[in-house]
Amino acid sequence: MQPYYQTENITIYHGDNREVLPYLSPRSIDLVLADAPYAAAAATATSGFAREKWGGNWGDMSLLPLMASQIIGQPFLMSDHQVYWFCDQFSFAALIPFFFVRYPLVQSIVWDKDMLGIGGCYRKQTEFIIYSRTSGAPPMGKSERDLIRLRPMYAEKEHPSAKPVELILGLADDTEWQCVLDPYMGSGTTLVAAKQLGRKAIGIEIEERYCEIAAKRLQQEVMAL
Repeated sequence: MQPYYQTENITIYHGDNREVLPYLSPRSIDLVLADAPYAAAAATATSGFAREKWGGNWGDMSLLPLMASQIIGQPFLMSDHQVYWFCDQFSFAALIPFFFVRYPLVQSIVWDKDMLGIGGCYRKQTEFIIYSRTSGAPPMGKSERDLIRLRPMYAEKEHPSAKPVELILGLADDTEWQCVLDPYMGSGTTLVAAKQLGRKAIGIEIEERYCEIAAKRLQQEVMAL
């Protein structure tokens, strides 16, 4: 599998992660940071035109554990590893049982954006992160809180669901790890954070335009350093 972009510590693959993941070296990843699509439109349609068109089919949420199963338990994961999985209130409900039966420790982190988003009666201000770890994963301090308040900089986003670099840095710097995998890389925020921390990272993205954006961000990071 030919990388789209590669340096000593950072690698980007352009393609469907279902096709790329089998090529990753066994026991090479000890941190997964995944920001997969939260849910299909059919799964989240709850009112109005969307309900009429898609039916609000909760059964479609089964796609989310299926996506997680393509990462969790696969040969490229080290026996001791950690996972951060971004989700919303719907995908959280579908994913938490999947992680709960596979890890001795599963916790939920709330990201408070400190600003109002879209929504009906109650406007959305939060997203969720499922944190899971094996019993032998590197220790973490006890000062971290399960509520992170950080306002996103929408004007700087180059991907519709891009997360702030500060958010990823805060999560990734809470414990020790060797190589992070972002199987839904987007514009490369996880890789930028890994580079700032001096760690290894692998990103996979299906849309080439975002691979190009990520590569440019990493090159700019080099110049900034």
